Amino acid sequence: MARIDLSEPYELYLKKQVDSGLYRSITAAAEDAIRKQMLEDEKNRIASVYAAIAKGEASIKSGNVVQFSDNLMKEISEKARQNSLSGKKVKEDVR
Repeated sequence: MARIDLSEPYELYLKKQVDSGLYRSITAAAEDAIRKQMLEDEKNRIASVYAAIAKGEASIKSGNVVQFSDNLMKEISEKARQNSLSGKKVKEDVR
């Protein structure tokens, strides 16, 4: 079990929560605050995934596509291999 030291304003806030009867202990109040933050982080992560999907769909709808060919994956793999060997990190179109 981890033990943490809280700065005064946070400890006072949690003590008020316990004193008001909302929680049985400072630990319970802190755990609930962390649980709520974890939920918020997960909502933000999911929202960013949906935003990336929407961006991709908009890009496709605007015609920003590459036609599939038999050599396409070979070209992509070769470009990735070259970038990897050179230590290059690229976010550009592989074509």
